[in-house]
Amino acid sequence: LMNNNNQRQSLPFAWIFLGFLLLPILVIAEVVADDAVQCDDPSPKTSRDRISFNYGWEFRTGLTEWAPADEPAPTNVDPGLTPPESKIDYDSQDWKAVQLPHDGIIANAPSHDACPNGCSGRSFLPRHVLWYRKTFNLPCGWTSSSSSSSSSSQDDDNNNHIWLEFEGSFRNTTVWINEKPVVIGHESGYTPFTIDLDPFLMMEKKQNVDAADAPQFTVAVFVDPDNGDDGGPGRGSGWWYEGGGLYRHVWLHRAPQQHRIDDLFVYTNDIQLETSEKALWATLHGNMTLILEDDDDHHHHQDKFKLQDYCVDISIANNEGTPLDDAEVSLLYSGPLDDDDALGRFTNKTSSYSYQYQVKLIFPQLWTTARPYLYHVQFFLRDCFTGKELDSVSTYHGIRTLDYTANQGFYLNNQAFKIRGFCDHNTFGVVGMAVPDRINLFRAQASRSIGGNARRTSHNPPDPTLLDLYDRLGMVVLDENRLFGNRTKYVENMKALVKRDRNHPSVILWSFCNELGCQGQHEVAGPAFQEVVDTYDGTRPTLANMMKYGGILSDTVDVQGFSHRPRETLDDCHANMPDKPIMMSECCSCNTMRGEDAGCETTYDNPHYACNQGAFNARCLEQTVNASDGVEYAAGTFVWTLFDYYGEPPSAGLTVSSTYGQFDLMGFAKPAAFWFRSQWLLNVTDGRPDKTFETKGKYEVKLVESWESPDSWDRTKGNTTRTIHAYSNAPFIELFVNNASQGILPVATMVRGEGSYAEFEDVEWKAGTLGAVARLEEDGDAVASTEVNTCGPPAALKLSLDCPSPHTGTGSALFLDGQDAALIRASIVDATGQVVHMANSQNVSFAIVSGPGEIQGTGSGNPKSYEANNAPWHIAYHGLVRAVVRVTSGVGLSEYEKAMLQAIDGPSAFTMDDGTAEDDIVLEASSPGLETVRLTIPTSTSPKDSVLQVAQAGAGKAVDFFEESSESRGIGNVEAGFEIA
Repeated sequence: LMNNNNQRQSLPFAWIFLGFLLLPILVIAEVVADDAVQCDDPSPKTSRDRISFNYGWEFRTGLTEWAPADEPAPTNVDPGLTPPESKIDYDSQDWKAVQLPHDGIIANAPSHDACPNGCSGRSFLPRHVLWYRKTFNLPCGWTSSSSSSSSSSQDDDNNNHIWLEFEGSFRNTTVWINEKPVVIGHESGYTPFTIDLDPFLMMEKKQNVDAADAPQFTVAVFVDPDNGDDGGPGRGSGWWYEGGGLYRHVWLHRAPQQHRIDDLFVYTNDIQLETSEKALWATLHGNMTLILEDDDDHHHHQDKFKLQDYCVDISIANNEGTPLDDAEVSLLYSGPLDDDDALGRFTNKTSSYSYQYQVKLIFPQLWTTARPYLYHVQFFLRDCFTGKELDSVSTYHGIRTLDYTANQGFYLNNQAFKIRGFCDHNTFGVVGMAVPDRINLFRAQASRSIGGNARRTSHNPPDPTLLDLYDRLGMVVLDENRLFGNRTKYVENMKALVKRDRNHPSVILWSFCNELGCQGQHEVAGPAFQEVVDTYDGTRPTLANMMKYGGILSDTVDVQGFSHRPRETLDDCHANMPDKPIMMSECCSCNTMRGEDAGCETTYDNPHYACNQGAFNARCLEQTVNASDGVEYAAGTFVWTLFDYYGEPPSAGLTVSSTYGQFDLMGFAKPAAFWFRSQWLLNVTDGRPDKTFETKGKYEVKLVESWESPDSWDRTKGNTTRTIHAYSNAPFIELFVNNASQGILPVATMVRGEGSYAEFEDVEWKAGTLGAVARLEEDGDAVASTEVNTCGPPAALKLSLDCPSPHTGTGSALFLDGQDAALIRASIVDATGQVVHMANSQNVSFAIVSGPGEIQGTGSGNPKSYEANNAPWHIAYHGLVRAVVRVTSGVGLSEYEKAMLQAIDGPSAFTMDDGTAEDDIVLEASSPGLETVRLTIPTSTSPKDSVLQVAQAGAGKAVDFFEESSESRGIGNVEAGFEIA
């Protein structure tokens, strides 16, 4: 103070001098601050992220080097704990770039050299061990204080919980992160597993890595695609082809570390029905686990956590996305699930609470087949004092009642509902196990097109997206476990299945096991499996697909399932267990091959004939399907199968696929599919809740065979007559050859007895036209007609788009999300435009001319084809070839998704903003001696063209997989098909 004046005089100089000294420090501080602020974090201000982790992978077959395609499966499948492939600096230049989902086996051609005993379920597809690698970054905002996340506190680098989710890897899987093994031998090929990245972030923090830099990681995955516990030197799959590799989606997740919601389960009870589509009220429950961690904001300690410091709120939106108002929702309860849960469970600084939220919904809409109404239910965890959102989770929910009775079958929403379903494996032709979402939509719509309202996920937990599709299409699902037995890991697999799928309204039943896997020493596992379902769901019954009844398992499950049993067995069970609901959970393996007019006929269930199975198989179908479909007490029927699949051929030899399907390996319809269309769709009364869509009294007719000379087949060479079959939902069919009547025959409805087809024997063959006319009375007017001609030589190549297509209910354009896929049909036709039935040696090649697409593979549906699945060419089978085209552009993704993928993967594996990224795809096809043709595949960046939105828009609407049939010539004003709604 004494020197105050002097200080005032010297102050400017002192500050100038001090500023000069501090200037470098201030500049450095400003740069650091700017770096933190400029962290390019595209995360929206939400509590969670889920980002696709499907891009930027590298792939190799073979334990230590590339495995030759024809090399037998290895006997040494142990990579060790520190293999070179797991190292960060490993040189992977000779590996292939791949995108997930990816089947690492399907690209190979079947090989007797590699598979002398058939391997891969006798598909002869060589099996090798598989490697995947990927280097990735975490968005800097996820790990630094500059994060834009609204999670509770940003004071340290470990505020976010970050993990990887693998939806499925077949089969035995080991994972390394930055050279450290984090998953060793995940054995279930169908249940998800997760990898916690938090320890690696903490490690980087301890090593003083700058938090403003995006941490980089290397993940290496080793997959041994053997089968189950017994595997063996043959490295087999199941008795069918089960593929191999990272065949399902992988996701990168971020959630709040300190306060979050886990294990959300939403269900509805106390439903008071008013109509078939609406209830007076229903009670909606949201069960969840609250994870709460001690933090500086709440100063909690293990002995005095206060659950009341946290609030849970709900938001419910209707099927159109409009939030419900207070008049439609009223709170009933919000708090601990029971008194014990009010105390919580403590681990270190973390407490967890089982929490329940209950609301009453007024006049809610019901989930039905015709109108599968979905509510979007979202829960928020908040700080009660500040109102700050700490976390949020959501799911879709459909309100419906399920009632299985012993005498009247199954009821959905108090209405009798006959389950008419198909079993199906996880694969599709040349894409193997890694089925794109739009092709799964194609498969679901194929079922609906022939009256199939249900799917059994034989014999394993399905792709989660499949259930999303069924939720939106109104199809019901029998959700099946893979391995059954009195072993802890099997029970845990069932628990994982139930917890994963219990929020899907389409799932109406759990299946424990299949056939012999249900019997003998396995049966004792029944009570443990039942306890898992009761504990983690409790809203759906259980079933086992059994060959017999009685015993521990029959007494345990809620519904008695049967596999390939005659009516007599069902009647006996119904008499001896009068209070037990019954389901034919598998039946009707009536082999058939597309186009094989003169093959041997399948006359009984699963004969395993060595010859070509004929196209006609209705004699077998009507007997086996009627066993359960023809009695009221049976809840329903699941036919084996909807599609052919690799492996499990009808006999040993050159055949590489099954022949049980109503559609072949590449999705071309067989005549058997039309038999189901006539019996399960057209013959079912409009207005029934179990009918997939209204047909408005339309009649159709289908000829099973072609009109080629008997000399076209060895079995009939030298004959002058042919046997011709026809299917229709009309009661009479008249056959014509060159306009001359060959007689008229009655056609019965399958559920009433035999005679669900017309069989014309000893029809004299004369080149020309074979026609069929359907009539309501023997001498009445025609209500439908169709015809085929004796084919001329190949004259042209014709391209058409089966998927996406409005006809098949699969949309009108591919969505440019980097994942979508199209199914192209190439037809070899004669001069009249008819498919050349005997075109079995003509090669068809495909090429992309322009646009954001690539050819993934080709096939023909021929169960004896040994051509490579990833080749851009294929030899026709009865005039048809299929190409699968994948998009290579992600320009349709949201700006947020694109930014996140760029942050994680760096240069993208697909085009984001190239000038051609939004173009349509132009495909070219050629065949020797025929003119080259082109097809334009429409593409879109509109979300309305994404797969789930297409599915939702198609609920209850008609689909037609028989466009050739529906375009057949009518008589007068009669048309064979009907308009697409």
